[in-house]
Amino acid sequence: MKTANRLLYLDWMRGLAAVIMLQGHVFHSFLRNDLRTGGFYVFSQFVGGMPPAIFLFLTGITLAFLMDSQERKGFPVAARWTGALRRAGYLLAVAFAFRIQLWLFTRLFSPATDSPWTEMLKVDILNCMGVGIGFFAILAMLSTRNRIKVGAILGVTIALLAPLVTQFGGSIQPQFLRDYLVPSYNYFSFFPWAAYIAFGISFGSVLRLAKGERLTWMMQRFALGGALLALGVSFYSSYGPSVYHKSEFWLDGPGLVFIKLGVLLLM
Repeated sequence: MKTANRLLYLDWMRGLAAVIMLQGHVFHSFLRNDLRTGGFYVFSQFVGGMPPAIFLFLTGITLAFLMDSQERKGFPVAARWTGALRRAGYLLAVAFAFRIQLWLFTRLFSPATDSPWTEMLKVDILNCMGVGIGFFAILAMLSTRNRIKVGAILGVTIALLAPLVTQFGGSIQPQFLRDYLVPSYNYFSFFPWAAYIAFGISFGSVLRLAKGERLTWMMQRFALGGALLALGVSFYSSYGPSVYHKSEFWLDGPGLVFIKLGVLLLM
């Protein structure tokens, strides 16, 4: 059943992300070790890495919708900012509740499993969403048109800074703060993952300003631009020189962020 003002392709993307995430976990958990070096497995894991980017991107889009709605209703600037902060607080509360529930269930039903209390502080994707929205809440003070530009600039900046944060962020204390900021294979840190929220805010603002046939025209151009971005950055990442002294493509590489952004726009 269709809802009048609902953009169904965003719901479609959420469902697709869930299916992709499941296939990634299944192959990672059950595939034999001797088959993990083949191209098929590598491709399945790259595709399996898309759902976090999709969820963060969609979070940015819905945040842009909230900001635009409150702006149109004439909310004061401070109220728009605090409204975004409340959404950030809600996501952080859910994130910690989820981690606490996992820790308690592990202790109750698998007491032999070593599960230290610090597991409740693990920086998962919901934590990244909450912190990212809290950081980007300041964009609620801008107009929707200006959020398009500022969101895109912030997304590019976060992606480009990620290798430098990896290189120089090892001394950040305490460990809790470092987990939230410094790229890691074990956590969803602000760098570079929050870039997708910023890009989502920019794209969501475009959706709110474009109407009718112009929206269709723009979506077609975004799809084409996304395909060209993914292919172009993929080619440069494979054959072009690196501008960083040290960077890991799968950990903090800006190229990976822009390739995934291209795929998101194409989707």
